[in-house]
Amino acid sequence: MTANDQKPQIEEKSQPLYFFPDRSVSPQELKRILEKGTQEERLWAISNMLRYAQWDDIWLYVSRDEVRDVFPDLDLPDKMRQVLARMLKVETPVG
Repeated sequence: MTANDQKPQIEEKSQPLYFFPDRSVSPQELKRILEKGTQEERLWAISNMLRYAQWDDIWLYVSRDEVRDVFPDLDLPDKMRQVLARMLKVETPVG
């Protein structure tokens, strides 16, 4: 694991995270979803982070590799998907 792959420490706060507009999610709950949640829950959480979180906040919870692994299944608008695919160097099939 390189220094770029290491996740910074997450502050253990009980207040809801700002990047879940439809539901109150604490940092602890997000960690649980990402570690032990169903695939559907994980996709929901990562999609919300990519849509609503500030760029640096995303990587407190997931790695770029984790996002790349599920990228095709994420719920993202087409334009955002294209931009993120370039930024994350996601290989996309040519239609």
